[in-house]
Amino acid sequence: MPLSALIEEAVAPHRNFGVSIGVTLPPNRTAEPVGARNPAIRYGLGNLIENAVDFAHTRVEIFAQWTAEDVSISISDDGPGFAAEVVDRIGAPYVTHRRPGPRGPDTDEEAAFGLGLGFFIAKTLLERSGAKISLINQAPPLHGATVSVTWNRAELKSR
Repeated sequence: MPLSALIEEAVAPHRNFGVSIGVTLPPNRTAEPVGARNPAIRYGLGNLIENAVDFAHTRVEIFAQWTAEDVSISISDDGPGFAAEVVDRIGAPYVTHRRPGPRGPDTDEEAAFGLGLGFFIAKTLLERSGAKISLINQAPPLHGATVSVTWNRAELKSR
């Protein structure tokens, strides 16, 4: 499966929620990475994309790039960014960066506040595939967060 198809499979369920999702691939895709269909990688990327959509004001951007050695996917949103008090611990179970939001009769506490398990599961699945995960907040005056997932190309191909 080409990397572009993997990304599109991960993005598709998150379109049409009022947040624009852009995908940018290198212009020359002749050396595009191809690997086996891996549900764990697709699910992990999908969780990261879902988080970005949940926090974005209007837009999520996904950038893929590759070299002969590495493959990288970055997911950026234009939301508030990661809360300062959890940025160093995010990805651990039960650490969430969700801010309290409105709750109504049809919203349970887990949905409104999050338990931090989605990011933890995504991180765990992607790390088991050999990926390294990093995250940053945009520097002011910009806002939003970026999560980057990077694999050794040979290791990703074997997954």
